[in-house]
Amino acid sequence: MTAYIWATFRELTRKRVFLVTLILTGLFLILFAIGARELAGSTGLAGSSAAERLLNSMVLLVLGLFFAQFLAAFFVLFSAMGTVTGEQESGLLLAVAARPVSRWRLYLAKWLGHAVWIVAYSAILFTSLAWTVHIMTGLPLLAADLARGLGLFLWMPLLLLSLTMLGSVYLPMLGNGICAALLYGFSLFTGLVEGISIYGDTHPAVQKFFFLTGLLLPTDSVYKRSLYELVGGADWAGLAVSDMGPFSVASVPSNAYLLYTAGYAAVLLLLGCRAFSRKDL
Repeated sequence: MTAYIWATFRELTRKRVFLVTLILTGLFLILFAIGARELAGSTGLAGSSAAERLLNSMVLLVLGLFFAQFLAAFFVLFSAMGTVTGEQESGLLLAVAARPVSRWRLYLAKWLGHAVWIVAYSAILFTSLAWTVHIMTGLPLLAADLARGLGLFLWMPLLLLSLTMLGSVYLPMLGNGICAALLYGFSLFTGLVEGISIYGDTHPAVQKFFFLTGLLLPTDSVYKRSLYELVGGADWAGLAVSDMGPFSVASVPSNAYLLYTAGYAAVLLLLGCRAFSRKDL
């Protein structure tokens, strides 16, 4: 497994998009830190009350993580959309599959190889943003809340990775990337519309549509639960995530829903292993 993990890393570093992603991520973190410093300066939080400073700090963290999920999602899409069909077209997959290793093991090894680097990238991104807000604005973040929020934030791109790799068995690289990006965008858009819906009466049919969309691709729902846990759960979450327009969290996913996402990922991996084992190389 270790060999496949390092092979995946070498493959990622050969792609120019990997370098571009790192550069853009670094620029985003720098600009975010500058913005947080300005907000915490004399024209920002300094003249506000304690409650206003707490609320503004939470809002800043929520907005930063909203854009961070974009970076994590597109890192997944660009790195994994050609895992099977892309390597098949280049002839690399045939050479790898010729080894005396079961195909389903090879598929899981590739998933694990991508997952390790996706988790590392997302963890650095998440902790950098949380640490920046904590240092610049003084937002109190408990270790337990931070750990729960980080774990769920890391789970979100892994769900997208499972879906993208399954698509790579059936679709060409570009088509798979477009399909996965559209599904992710649709889930994100639905979450934004749901955030707006809390300001008025929502038709039961619309609520059912939101629920079914969350079952189709639960990335946005897991992200919202991550925010809820990070800002203190029921104690503080209402301050920052219930009155932010499209960024509001209309409903917090339950623990049962998180169990559903675990089964969702397991089914996608099972289908991917089965399809890859039967694929004509």
